[in-house]
Amino acid sequence: MWREFRQAFRRNPRDRVIAALAIPALGTLAIDPVVTIVDTAWVSRLGTSPLAALAIAGAVFAAVFSVFNFVQVTITPLIAGEIARGNRDKAGQIATGSVWIAVGLGIGLGVIFVLLAPAITDLFRPEPDVAADAIAYLRIRFLALPFLLIATVGHGVYRGHQDTRTPLYVAIGMNVINLILDPILIFGLDLGVAGAAWATVIAQAVAAAWFLLLMFGTQKAVLGIGSLRGRIGSLPIGEVLSAGWPMIVRSMALLGAVTATTFAASRIGTDETAAHQVAMQVWLFLAFVLDSYAIAAQAMVGTDFGINDIVGARKLSNRLLALGLVTGIGLSVILAVTAPLIPALFDLEPSVRALLSQVYIFVIVLQPVTALVYVWDGIGIGASAFGYLAASMVAAGVATVVTLILFGDTLVGVWASVAVLTGVRFVALAGWHQLGPLSSGRDPSPSSQVA
Repeated sequence: MWREFRQAFRRNPRDRVIAALAIPALGTLAIDPVVTIVDTAWVSRLGTSPLAALAIAGAVFAAVFSVFNFVQVTITPLIAGEIARGNRDKAGQIATGSVWIAVGLGIGLGVIFVLLAPAITDLFRPEPDVAADAIAYLRIRFLALPFLLIATVGHGVYRGHQDTRTPLYVAIGMNVINLILDPILIFGLDLGVAGAAWATVIAQAVAAAWFLLLMFGTQKAVLGIGSLRGRIGSLPIGEVLSAGWPMIVRSMALLGAVTATTFAASRIGTDETAAHQVAMQVWLFLAFVLDSYAIAAQAMVGTDFGINDIVGARKLSNRLLALGLVTGIGLSVILAVTAPLIPALFDLEPSVRALLSQVYIFVIVLQPVTALVYVWDGIGIGASAFGYLAASMVAAGVATVVTLILFGDTLVGVWASVAVLTGVRFVALAGWHQLGPLSSGRDPSPSSQVA
């Protein structure tokens, strides 16, 4: 154990590959929220009610997308494993099948959510004018759900081929289109909030078309992809869905736990809700940095498991964990140094500043543990441990809710539950690392001869 620990902090021959995957992935992760930021910036010029409508619609759409993003996460290790085994055609079949899954889910869910948009919006009890704008925005975005899901499949396919640069270029192009169209549609055509929705939809449609042209056109042979019109019955659609449903459970459990903390804070008071929102947004924003390691882990560990190189996968995992831990510690230091600037950045009232100062320590201290959790999550996905990840997330979610019931009447108690969420995930994933398929006792792999 001690020898492995020391080796993990030394330079590794695979560091260059990790950087080649993680750095573009970080760029993509950082760019993705820009769509929402740009929409918010333009819509804010319309007034408070349209901005409130966008906040409601954005929260709903983000929740739906986080649950049905399972295809992207699932196919990355599946494709990486097939590529490692030399089954490029099977990898292409997984990609093609996933596109059809995206189309089917996108159309089916899009229609359902278009019909449910008014009922979902009513849950937030908005004012009539706010509700009207929120419903209009949601209906437009949900109609284009197939485009969004196809684009996420494209991300998963290229990550499985250990290419994070192509998704980065598509993400940049999509955001440029959205940036140009927002003022034209919102103000030039006087569409208001609906204009922001249409700008995003058009940008996502272009991203989907871009990925399809690459996968079934110019890079078809490289990706091992056949015709999109091939026999659907011969595609491994069932394999993707059976592997993916635990990831839906995992996403719902995580979303439920995070939402529960916000709900608990809102029951305490307005100032507490504001302070919690700032702390949570800082925590989630830094997750983009850490998630770049997880994306590298999904592809690289998936490749190692594809050729049954367990020792290689363990060494790689240890290295990724070491890099994640160092990054987490660095983020903690940055947060501690910049803590006095946060209240001014968000222009907080004195009462909110006082509450934020009580819980900001959680955001600082949790960074190294959060880093390890994110990296381990990517490692688990790469190893296709979907069922375990779902079960451990459900356990963490239950522990979070129990903590909120016992101590959630104060903001410190709410953030204690966030610490519990992170801690339970840490313990579960650390146990899996030591006792699961990456156990040091398992070495039926090529690299075991030189380990």
